[in-house]
Amino acid sequence: MATDTGIVTIYDLESDGKPLTCHKIDAREFLRHPRWSATPPEGEGAPEKAKGDSGEAMRLKELSFNALRAMAHKAGIADFQTMKKAELVIALTPAEK
Repeated sequence: MATDTGIVTIYDLESDGKPLTCHKIDAREFLRHPRWSATPPEGEGAPEKAKGDSGEAMRLKELSFNALRAMAHKAGIADFQTMKKAELVIALTPAEK
């Protein structure tokens, strides 16, 4: 089961989009001011976007191991019975476009 740590990244628009990692409660206070943004700025000097999980991968990670096995069986994935949970998530995640 996924655990929400409450840690988020916000961006300082007055400092070329430098990231700041903070707790959600503090981020809400920061985001009331126009200096801060929840999304990184675009263009030159913007931080490179990290490759993160897609929404589908996040949804799959929250499922139980047995539910993932059932989905893999239904999808016809070979050797799903010997796979670990992380391998099942990767196998069930659609290829990125």
